[in-house]
Amino acid sequence: ISFFNQPFPKSLSLEDFNSWYLPVLSNCDCSIFDQLFTTGFHLATSIKTILGKNRKLLVTGGGAYNQFWIQKLKELNVDIVIPESFLIEFKEALIFSLLGVLKIRDEVNCLSSVTGAVKDLKSGIIHTP
Repeated sequence: ISFFNQPFPKSLSLEDFNSWYLPVLSNCDCSIFDQLFTTGFHLATSIKTILGKNRKLLVTGGGAYNQFWIQKLKELNVDIVIPESFLIEFKEALIFSLLGVLKIRDEVNCLSSVTGAVKDLKSGIIHTP
């Protein structure tokens, strides 16, 4: 898939997932367990490839709690650094709060220089109870 050979910055969207990744999963004759295992292993090997010779990785956010990914990365000789859970959760809350505030203020919260998108975006949906 050409995406993996593209230079950074780049990111995948739901549309990308639906157009090329989901059909692979939908058309395979294997269990959901095998599909999840393959997807998780693919993610771990992709991260290792991206890191190149620098095999030290700071893992924060929800991924830090995914024991499967962490184990696979360790098996691939990636040096995993996981901070204390307080820092992981504080960072997640802080980042998503900032994204929400920027959305409420109708300001850009998704930079093309980070995602590889054609332009900066004001993404997200505000739901009120």
